[in-house]
Amino acid sequence: MRRWLLPVLLATVLLLAGCAKVVLPSGGPRDTEPPKMLKEDPPAGSVNFSDNQIKITFDEFFTLNNPSENVLISPPLSSAPKYTTNGKSLIIKFTDTLQPHTTYNMVFSNCIKDFHESNELSYYHYSFSTGDIIDSFSIRGNVLDAVTLESNKDFLVMLYLQDVDSLPLTTIPDYVTKSLANGSFTFNNIAPGDYKLFALKDINANMLYDLPNEQIAYADKLVSAFPVPKNDSVTKVGEEVQILSFEKSAEHPQLTRVENPALGTYIIPYKSPVTNFSAEAIGKTLPYFESINANRDSIFWYMKEPLNDTLSFVLNADGQSDTIYLKPYKAKTTGGRGSASPQQNKLIVATQNVGHRFKPLALSFSYPIRPADSIPVTLICQKDTIVSKISVPDTFVKRLELPLSFEDKNNYILIIPDSVFWGYNGKTNDSIKTQFETHSVKDYGNLTMEYVCPGNGHHYIAQLWMDKKMIQENIFSKTCKIEYLHLDPGNYRVKVIEDANKNGRWDSGNYALKQQAERVWFFSHAISIRAFWDSEEQFVIQK
Repeated sequence: MRRWLLPVLLATVLLLAGCAKVVLPSGGPRDTEPPKMLKEDPPAGSVNFSDNQIKITFDEFFTLNNPSENVLISPPLSSAPKYTTNGKSLIIKFTDTLQPHTTYNMVFSNCIKDFHESNELSYYHYSFSTGDIIDSFSIRGNVLDAVTLESNKDFLVMLYLQDVDSLPLTTIPDYVTKSLANGSFTFNNIAPGDYKLFALKDINANMLYDLPNEQIAYADKLVSAFPVPKNDSVTKVGEEVQILSFEKSAEHPQLTRVENPALGTYIIPYKSPVTNFSAEAIGKTLPYFESINANRDSIFWYMKEPLNDTLSFVLNADGQSDTIYLKPYKAKTTGGRGSASPQQNKLIVATQNVGHRFKPLALSFSYPIRPADSIPVTLICQKDTIVSKISVPDTFVKRLELPLSFEDKNNYILIIPDSVFWGYNGKTNDSIKTQFETHSVKDYGNLTMEYVCPGNGHHYIAQLWMDKKMIQENIFSKTCKIEYLHLDPGNYRVKVIEDANKNGRWDSGNYALKQQAERVWFFSHAISIRAFWDSEEQFVIQK
């Protein structure tokens, strides 16, 4: 080989090596499937079971998540089995003596996950019988929230063979399962008969309804199990039972911790709505303004003078008395330097209904404001400038409507100088400048809804919602039409509440009194409101 050729070859090899790209071998697509059962020993549905062990093998390695809570066995055992894993197999060893001639059901709920990606097997059912036959009846249904009608998952669903009202308070159920993510539940391989049906948000995991904040759902009547034909699907036969969960209404409103979020502001919150409220001072008192929120579960006090000493009050809410102590406000510091933020030092003023043609332009204040006269308000429209004088009356004022008139599709600038509104907490406003364009009549839509009542003499509450804001509420007791006028374009939902006790609000249930929560219905679909368009719908309230 010629001597000049060797350096050339060496340079070429180095160049090619520099251009090479190192690529790690691909592991393929990510595993998104939970473990799949390959073999059961003995097979599910076996009879004359006399062993003390079950072995279930899956197609991949897995982990077992808290089987003491996530594996439900019916009928319940006095002592839990021992769960171990061996490779890809789950070994279940019974430490309790099994009853003769009994069908057992094991429900694995969110318990089995694959080892690498934690893909969860949400539901796995295994049954066997210690007798000659295995029960083949079933009950299925859904657990929904009584207020929202949304699905309730991970509720303990329980069946009792006896018809005794105190069972969920005192006795472990005969059959138990859990509701899935969509609220559905299924009892398979149960004995024929009529059952009391309950669902429970079992906070203390003892299968008993024994805590006041546990949600419960129950069927008013006994539920009949239905036979499942061989080689048929449970979803094709039998009637689905729907039960609605609620948290027990307190006999009296329960006061929670009084809040003091800002200087002079005290919030008195209750766990449930309050119908009648009064307060009596103990010793020294100071005048204050009082208001209550739309849900009637929080009372707001705004002191006319800052507190220098602790004040005591006895509150009475629907017959329940509580004593509270209001302490002087301690300002929260920012940045660790002991100074309040600029926001805390100002009276916050927000504009409402800006540009709306059918609602008055208004100002909302963060604290009740003092009476005042001749406050200048400047409105600029094209070449015209109008200066008006407004007054603040000597009453509770946290919202002030401005007596201004506007024309369609015009641009305006609203100007209010600083330090013209003074809150009773000693804070004043920054200057206000709001630029906006008014809408026209054609920018709004209308809706007429006919509500068809079942004729049971109950009152009903109709609510129109957009996003999370209630737009309008009406109470009626017979079939009627309600108009919703001048609506902004968008999607709306209609909700109807059964007001059986005619107190103007939704009430929860009470199992001890055999009272279900008041029923709630939602219109079948969202209603799309278009500009300059009238819509008509009919809402038939089911019995």
